[in-house]
Amino acid sequence: MQAKVIRIAIMAAVSLVAAVFLVATGAFLCVALYEGLRLLVPSPALAALATAALLLVLTWIIFAIGSAIARAAERKARQEAEKKGSPAVRIGLEIGKLLGESAAGTLGKNPYKVLAGALVFGFLVGAVPKLRSFLLSLLQGK
Repeated sequence: MQAKVIRIAIMAAVSLVAAVFLVATGAFLCVALYEGLRLLVPSPALAALATAALLLVLTWIIFAIGSAIARAAERKARQEAEKKGSPAVRIGLEIGKLLGESAAGTLGKNPYKVLAGALVFGFLVGAVPKLRSFLLSLLQGK
């Protein structure tokens, strides 16, 4: 456990140093861009404005790419969640599976009682119209 904490601390320190170097690199690139544009543009103010405009365009491009990646990841996660179904559906499937296994075990042990019950229930559904219409509406979800 202690080795894992030390490893995390070292990686955090290395990441922080790398981030500082990345910011410094960005600053030097901005200065280089400014100096290069200053050679092409007659006014230093226009060179600074062009540098800022280029950095804004670059920022917009990076933001657009990141946004597209995030949308794709969200879409993929949503599709996977839809495949699996909601937690309520998954719980219902598990309960149905358990009840089905239990019923299959019980029905398999008593086949004559099951046959008699099916015959009586079939007779009742055929003979009682109100029961038949109730069961039909129940199956149709009305």
